Amino acid sequence: MVIPVCTPKMSVHIHAQRELAFQVLTAFGAGPQNGSQSKVLETDGEKLLVEFHTPGKDFLGRRHVYRTVEWVTPHEPDRIDFEGVEGPLSLLCDRFDLTDEGGCTRLTYESEFGLKGWFFGWLVSRFYVQRTLRKMMHEHLEEMKETIEARAERSRAFPQRPCSPMNAQGELDHVTYH
Repeated sequence: MVIPVCTPKMSVHIHAQRELAFQVLTAFGAGPQNGSQSKVLETDGEKLLVEFHTPGKDFLGRRHVYRTVEWVTPHEPDRIDFEGVEGPLSLLCDRFDLTDEGGCTRLTYESEFGLKGWFFGWLVSRFYVQRTLRKMMHEHLEEMKETIEARAERSRAFPQRPCSPMNAQGELDHVTYH
């Protein structure tokens, strides 16, 4: 049995149009990006079965590449859902929400995950995996922000528009927790 654990929502303000951010986030198999790699294994209607290799650190602080296979369901241009099939976690359901903020984008990440082992699995998930996943996704959101903004600087179809370094909620341009 798996008792699910939820991460606090994390979000970042991106100086790029939402449509461009969505394109970059769903460019699976387009080659390595910031050490991460993805490969589309199968398609089923609008869903994609994608293999991800994501760098992170283990509990001793050593670099490690985590391999997951996930069903990805894009809901253009608002949301991307991920459902884990293979990987180190018994339960993995991630979600990216993309919100338009005056020509820029608010990217919000949330996750529900867990390990088998009922209460012991919940303890490990809650007090170790959650911290590890949170740190890894914090770095990943910062990297995605940089990648999307760099792409926006070069885009003719979705040129980068000026927007305030303060987002609609008055927060600075870095990862925030809700």
